[in-house]
Amino acid sequence: MNGLSPLWALIPGSSKQGTQVPLAKVGGAPEPVGPLPWPACIACGAPMRFLFQLPHVPERLDLSPYAAVYVFQCENPDTACERWDPHSGANAVVAVEPGTASVKGARPTGLPYAEWNLGLAPAEEDTEALSVDVNEATDEQLAALDRALEEAPESKVGGVAGWVNGDATPECCGEPMRFVAQLAAMPFGLAFGDNGRGYLFRCRRNVCGTPFRFTWQGA
Repeated sequence: MNGLSPLWALIPGSSKQGTQVPLAKVGGAPEPVGPLPWPACIACGAPMRFLFQLPHVPERLDLSPYAAVYVFQCENPDTACERWDPHSGANAVVAVEPGTASVKGARPTGLPYAEWNLGLAPAEEDTEALSVDVNEATDEQLAALDRALEEAPESKVGGVAGWVNGDATPECCGEPMRFVAQLAAMPFGLAFGDNGRGYLFRCRRNVCGTPFRFTWQGA
């Protein structure tokens, strides 16, 4: 198959095909590698709920100069904040440089998500099929896209985004952001609509004040 892209599947725990990665996890409490400010929703002011964290992994997940990123979203039951929107302030990606570990800021009430450790396993996907513009695609290309989405890992780092409802790549500093990773709602039970996927992106400029953005689409 042409257009296969090297990437790493994100898998719960470790297996014979993958290796558990320290500090890669979903749910529980964040494990800081430096000073971590707990974010609050810009729309309603409530402390956000911790979703997942990913560390810098040389030759697999390049987050330099950051040691890890931490993803949060507003899940205030009393509001309808647009937590899927990468620019609304109802979700946040906190990039942390290495340093003395600490967590500062108010925490949300309620239980955290169940904790899952994550591992990385080699994988492949059909980059050409996944990159097609659905608004201009032929029936054959759409069929190839459906096959590629089914065969590609639902949770991964690298490759290209596998969109549930069409390309929604966020922009930053006047250009599309670079895809970093995606995480499926299941089996983790994350609130990404109806069994959706979350997508992590990075600004292509190294001087941006908000280098990472997060968005999700429900099925």
